[in-house]
Amino acid sequence: MGCGSTRVAPVTEPIPVKIPELNRTKKKTKKESNDSESKRPKTTRSTAIPDKDAQNTDHHQQLVNDIEAADPYAFNTSFIQQRQKAIDNHSYRSAIQSWRPNSLQQLVNAIKSLSENKSIVDCYWIIFYWITYNIEYDAVSYFSKNYADQTAEGVFRTRKGVCAGYGNIYKYLCDALNIPCEKVSGYSKGYGFDERESAPTETDHAWNAVKINHHWYLIESTWGAGHLTEKNFQRELNSYYFLPNPTEMIYHHLPENERWQLLQKPIGMKQYVQMPKLQPLYFELNLNLISPRNQGHVHFAPGKTYALVLIQGPSDVDLIAKLKLNNKKIEGGDRVEFDTKQQMHRCYFAPNTIGKHKITIYAKKKDAESKYHDVIHLTLDVSKMPKNPISFPKTWKNFFDLNMEVVSPKDTHLIKVHKGRTDAEVLIRTPDDVELLGSLTNSDGEKVDGGHQVFYDRHKSLWRCKFAPNCDGMFDAQIFAKKKADKAQLFHEVIATKYRRSFKYIVFAIINDHNANKAHNPTGNIQPFAEVFQVDTLSIDELQERLSQSAE
Repeated sequence: MGCGSTRVAPVTEPIPVKIPELNRTKKKTKKESNDSESKRPKTTRSTAIPDKDAQNTDHHQQLVNDIEAADPYAFNTSFIQQRQKAIDNHSYRSAIQSWRPNSLQQLVNAIKSLSENKSIVDCYWIIFYWITYNIEYDAVSYFSKNYADQTAEGVFRTRKGVCAGYGNIYKYLCDALNIPCEKVSGYSKGYGFDERESAPTETDHAWNAVKINHHWYLIESTWGAGHLTEKNFQRELNSYYFLPNPTEMIYHHLPENERWQLLQKPIGMKQYVQMPKLQPLYFELNLNLISPRNQGHVHFAPGKTYALVLIQGPSDVDLIAKLKLNNKKIEGGDRVEFDTKQQMHRCYFAPNTIGKHKITIYAKKKDAESKYHDVIHLTLDVSKMPKNPISFPKTWKNFFDLNMEVVSPKDTHLIKVHKGRTDAEVLIRTPDDVELLGSLTNSDGEKVDGGHQVFYDRHKSLWRCKFAPNCDGMFDAQIFAKKKADKAQLFHEVIATKYRRSFKYIVFAIINDHNANKAHNPTGNIQPFAEVFQVDTLSIDELQERLSQSAE
């Protein structure tokens, strides 16, 4: 298959290459709500690094590899079920949303009434939900550093507060109900943390700790209420921060008093700031950052011109990644592959210049009606570029699912039309049941007529994808791939649905040509039709005899 290519004057500018899957459509998705979550399977997180290119483990990594809860019985099955049951109780939400208290005392009375004869977990949730539903984060005070009254009374009156206010009103309401609660001061990897050049010297955040059946837990109502975006507060209930696991909270919350880390081996500030920034979805999807292990900084793989991040995860989770410098995406700077044998995502990053690069890895469930959300934030600081830097062509998941391979050019997302030539060529090897198409567009997104030719080279057993731009400049060369259509099945579906009651007989000829029974067509043309239609294969004479007998 292929199409004609128009000859143009020689050009020497590179052409960026992208390899999307055929007929890739964009679906409108709705953001998944975080206000309810099911029980996550708990797995042992391996610390092994099973890849020769993985980042070497140093002494610091060993210090923070073993993050274990001080109280291993706190998150028992009964507690997990009680927590989820409280979160999923919609009658609580409806009742709380209907309240219109004019004073803190009226609010306390309403909470007491709703929580009467309920578990202590339910009591903590009712307080958590009222605060996250009614208190807005005071972005103006936060950015101006001119903080309003952050007492429980002040926050209730204005229905606004910063973290101190959230912590104060939560403790006030717990005290009024005579249930244990402490306010915790410390450090967080919240808004603005990525811009820090050094470790903080003063506490910048506050949250709470509560006691349930002799076990201590954490409460983070500020982050549970929403998040800051470009100096505005975006309200969004996130129940993850209602009694989260301390072994997960430590990645973004460091208490000033190490007692409230609730860890078997507390960590220090140095370890905390060097640990990766992990989002709640990372834990919810049961991901496991293998390399770099518990470090937020990535380095080039030994002897390589790229950095490698290894992430273990379920096969029903998809990952994508971005490499940025000064908030600008590096074209050809990232690639993500999934190793089905090791259940490992291999994330490659290839910078094209020196500087402090930001790596963001996004994830979502496969086939989920949702968009990707960030799960891991890392840093790649390049002070010296390696020799012969590489880049990656943009590929989609289908590229790996179809077992495709770019034969030439290697290790680049740019192809060049060299002097004396009118086209550039990409060579791709695919399985026999995969076919390719191509397209060439200019920088304005306009298709170049006659600008591509894609055909299968039977002698080399690969696809030749040629691109001929019509002027100097940067172009977008796209290669589309899909499984070859099963023509026999397609015929059967059309006949069975559209023509089933229209004709007594439908006769069509299938011929075994010179390609039949070859490596790329081992079953020939006739046999697949015979199997799908469940009929015998007949010669012309046999067919005529059958038809004559039917006519009689």
